[in-house]
Amino acid sequence: MLGILQKKLNTIEATPILKQTLFVLLVFATCALHSFAAQMVEPGYEFKDCDDCPIMVVIPEGQYGMGGPPIDQGRPFSEGELRLVNVPRFSVGKYEITVNQWRACVNDDGCQEIKLEDWVEGEHPVANISWTEATKYTKWLSQKTEKPYRLLTEAEWEYVARANGTRARFFGVKKEEICRFSNVYDETAEEVLGYGLESLPCSDGFEHSAPVGTFKPNQFGVHDMVGNVWEWVEDCQATHWRNAPNDSSARVSGICTERAYRGGSWLSHPPKYLQTHHRYKFLGSREIDLGFRVALSLDAP
Repeated sequence: MLGILQKKLNTIEATPILKQTLFVLLVFATCALHSFAAQMVEPGYEFKDCDDCPIMVVIPEGQYGMGGPPIDQGRPFSEGELRLVNVPRFSVGKYEITVNQWRACVNDDGCQEIKLEDWVEGEHPVANISWTEATKYTKWLSQKTEKPYRLLTEAEWEYVARANGTRARFFGVKKEEICRFSNVYDETAEEVLGYGLESLPCSDGFEHSAPVGTFKPNQFGVHDMVGNVWEWVEDCQATHWRNAPNDSSARVSGICTERAYRGGSWLSHPPKYLQTHHRYKFLGSREIDLGFRVALSLDAP
């Protein structure tokens, strides 16, 4: 590269000193660009591809045992055996997609207007979104940025949610402390809503959803992976676990009218509903506590 620059400079009519100065400046500029490009794929790096785009966080590559650890409380038999999954470096939304971000898509004719609950405001996670509508948003975002945005796969979602941990929940704290990390059905919700559900013995201050980023992030710097709203992911419902992908790709065979969703919500209460394992729902379903976040693959440097 530097040799090409030197040849180009030799064709310019200038004094030797000026040519040397230009060469030095070009060398510094080239090094700075390489350094910046390397930084952009370093784990923890954050970026936005447009003003209305979600903030993305680079997630390190890794390997983990996907599925519910046998000792987890509430672990269903249908979880199957743990399987080793390799996850390449990629980026994920730091927060769930917000109402404001959805409205940007609506205003650009990429998404449809949706019904918003009375408590939902601009920086709350968007909900009442079907899997089909969530994928339309990713297509709009891809067209806008010219980058292949998409939903997370189940394996990616669980990897990010665990954040290098081995527990079903990344925080691993007492029930009384869960409200520091997650917006769940707690004493606040039961006091205001009075649904009579089993509530967690803490108060997060929100009876419904909360603005994204309100609670502590996990070790990858990602917020609300457990709680606030459930999140759609890409995979079709698995009929069995044999021959499941071990490269963190999505399972796109099986019952594809049913799609996976993960994470728990402000309505989640018993411990079994705060785990990172699989669940499935009809792809056209809309729920007041069901939203999504996005992912973006990263090319190797």
